[in-house]
Amino acid sequence: MSIARDGIIAQTGALDVTGQNVAGANTPGYVKRTAQLASRPNGGVEMTGVTRSFDSFTYTQLVTQEAHLASANARSNALADVEAIVSPATGTLSDRIDALSDAFHELSTHPADTGVRSTVLASAAALSRGFAETADGLNASRAELFSQAKSVADDVNTKLDQLAKLDRNVTEAMARGQDASGLRDQRDQIAREIGQSVGARVVSNDNGSITLFAAGTVLYEGGSTAKLEVSLDSGGMLRVQANRAGNMVDVTNGIDNGKLAGIREARDKDIPEVLSQLDSFATEVANAFNTVHASGFGLDGGTGRPLFAVTSGAGAAHSMSVDPGMQGHPEYLATASSAGDVPGGNDVAVALSRVSQGILPGGGTMSERYAGIASKVGLLHGTAEGEAKMREDTVATASALRESVSGVSTDEEMINMQQFQRAFEASTRVLRVVDELFDTLMKSF
Repeated sequence: MSIARDGIIAQTGALDVTGQNVAGANTPGYVKRTAQLASRPNGGVEMTGVTRSFDSFTYTQLVTQEAHLASANARSNALADVEAIVSPATGTLSDRIDALSDAFHELSTHPADTGVRSTVLASAAALSRGFAETADGLNASRAELFSQAKSVADDVNTKLDQLAKLDRNVTEAMARGQDASGLRDQRDQIAREIGQSVGARVVSNDNGSITLFAAGTVLYEGGSTAKLEVSLDSGGMLRVQANRAGNMVDVTNGIDNGKLAGIREARDKDIPEVLSQLDSFATEVANAFNTVHASGFGLDGGTGRPLFAVTSGAGAAHSMSVDPGMQGHPEYLATASSAGDVPGGNDVAVALSRVSQGILPGGGTMSERYAGIASKVGLLHGTAEGEAKMREDTVATASALRESVSGVSTDEEMINMQQFQRAFEASTRVLRVVDELFDTLMKSF
């Protein structure tokens, strides 16, 4: 009877483990359990414990590849916004340059017409506004990415607290000899999510606890967590620090994977490159028009006036505008090369209508330079998007490999369930037969 009883208990435990596997088959982070059955010294069977089908190699590969994917997606998403800013559906910088050239052409045929002159000034204002709006859009994108970076850090800090609590619960359960499989699943899933944010490497310790490395430092060990803090350095670039018990460590250069890495690359590398090209373009466009315009005479006989106010270097596109001295004074627009040709002279107006066709100091015509900037952004976005798609494939491969070791096969579990069910029924039948024999034996006396 004791053998049959032990069989019932063992098969019941095995059925419970199988039920857990079936229930957790679609749960993120769930690792397949296996009931360990062993023969008892005096006959029968017992369930000695439950093992997790956890493989550190496949887990580490998945964490790493998910971090690569998160980085690529973050950069791709940011560059998609940049592309929309630089290449809007309508009103591109190239369109506005063409509109100004057309306005000057119209002015060359009606040099004394105040209405046409006003149109030229409006077109010049639209062009300078286009540069400013593009620069402002890129700077706004950088500001948004800074906010996203802070949110990522806050999320990581929250998850580190959760990780510390789960890790403590795991070690306490193991010290009491209890099954900690569920707690380990939750802990490993949290570690994966941290890895997606900042990249992570998890090391298992002998007592069942883990140590989590990220950004070139220890973020969790022995119940103690570091806190990530995101700020801007003196140059306006992202600075990431790990605060461990008041000790601040700069880990910015260690952020080379995960969502935060993608945000940082887009914000502090890709967008500044585009802004630099835009600033140079704005300066060269303004100077090209100013040089020709300053050589001519307006209706009032004035000369030497710039059409645009512009600086050189960083911020040129943002600050570009129609020169304050020209604003509200269409009569100041230069159309003739000498005061004696005013008001009918138009040779300067003709030259201004052709400025956009000239080669800029940095190379290319105005339309070619704009196309180059737009193409550069498109290439950056396309490269990041291609990287993201490639990483999706590597994550799928890593996930499939992990599932082959740690995942649940419902078909396999159904077979196991039938086997355990039959063994349970057999043990029950043995117990019933023994009970009947015992009753028969007792009645014979």
